[in-house]
Amino acid sequence: MGDLAPFTRPSSGAISPIFVSVKQAAEALNLHLSSVYELLDQGVIDSRYHGRRRLVLVESLHEYARSLPSVPESA
Repeated sequence: MGDLAPFTRPSSGAISPIFVSVKQAAEALNLHLSSVYELLDQGVIDSRYHGRRRLVLVESLHEYARSLPSVPESA
C-alpha cells in the first residue's frame, strides 16, 4: 500500500497536509476505493478539485472517523 505518512503527527516545524488523494483517503480509512467514492458522492466526506484531480480534505476524514460508532450497531 501507499505511504501513510500524511496521517502521522508531523514533527516540530512540519506542515500537515490539507488534502490527500482519494486513494490515500481510502488507505487511511482502510476502505475500498469504491466506498470512499460513495462517501464523497453522499457528501459524507468533503473534497475539492484542482483541475481534474479530486482532493479529499484531511479534516473531513477525521470528522468521518469520529462520527463512526464506538460499538457495533445491533442487528
